[in-house]
Amino acid sequence: MEDYLRKIVKMQKAGEPVGIYSACTGNEIVLEACMRHAKETGTVLLIESTANQVDQYGGYTGMKPADFVQMCEKLSECVGLPMDRIILGGDHLGPLTFAHYEEKKAMEEAEELIRQYVMAGFTKIHIDTSMKVASDDPEERLSDEIIARRGAVLAKTAEDAYKKLKKERPDAPHPVYIVGSEVPIPGGSQDEVDTGVQVTKVSDFQATVKAFQKAYEDQGLKDAWEYVIAVVVQPGVEEKDSGCTEYVREKAVNLMNAIKDYPDLIYEGHSTDYQTKFQGRSSAGTSGSVHADPVYEGQDGNAGK
Repeated sequence: MEDYLRKIVKMQKAGEPVGIYSACTGNEIVLEACMRHAKETGTVLLIESTANQVDQYGGYTGMKPADFVQMCEKLSECVGLPMDRIILGGDHLGPLTFAHYEEKKAMEEAEELIRQYVMAGFTKIHIDTSMKVASDDPEERLSDEIIARRGAVLAKTAEDAYKKLKKERPDAPHPVYIVGSEVPIPGGSQDEVDTGVQVTKVSDFQATVKAFQKAYEDQGLKDAWEYVIAVVVQPGVEEKDSGCTEYVREKAVNLMNAIKDYPDLIYEGHSTDYQTKFQGRSSAGTSGSVHADPVYEGQDGNAGK
């Protein structure tokens, strides 16, 4: 499983419409169902917990990262799906639930969050520093440079944690990283009114990649950039309290074409729950991963949850 997600990237870049969804949940019944499905279909299961579900204080599930791993191990044993067929990921890891603190404290908490996820054995790490903290100007847009700088700091924490884990578990696979955030809070929008979904502008996507790559280099993480496999974008889908916005391929044509200039990156899409089979088929041919909050990786560069 060490190179499974990176293999998907290579296959997509070769023109194969492959992908993977992410079961982004802490519900044992749902996770068991996902495991049974993976067992029956002979597929790999990607499970992710979000920063508000599972953190160093227990999150709203009452589980710390190591506890979540243990729960998944027990379920896998019960179902009969080997853990080597399961990939564990952390979603929106950053200062999300610590944004009420000023930057120093918020980032210290976020670093500990990342450290515990990596040490517990999570191998897909979504670093999300797109939210403002208490010391940020509420009237000004958070710049790509600030977001990327904070993200690179967390990536360094992840790399340091992995080095420590590797000493304890020599066979521990290196984590892969997802950067960026073009989505509402984990779990989908809670707006009662559907105000429409705006597809990510190509220029914004390009600026995000450029800013993060520079920030990684500034942190001495040039080698770690090799493990960045996806960028979160908004391809025009959303699951929210007011309903579901379905994917319309035509609206995302420019965005999908833009990923072709990045041979080692795909897109990740979030809140893709409840997309129809028809819509899923029409998006084949994009490059990416998907979350069905949930994650999908499609051939146009679309990855989704």
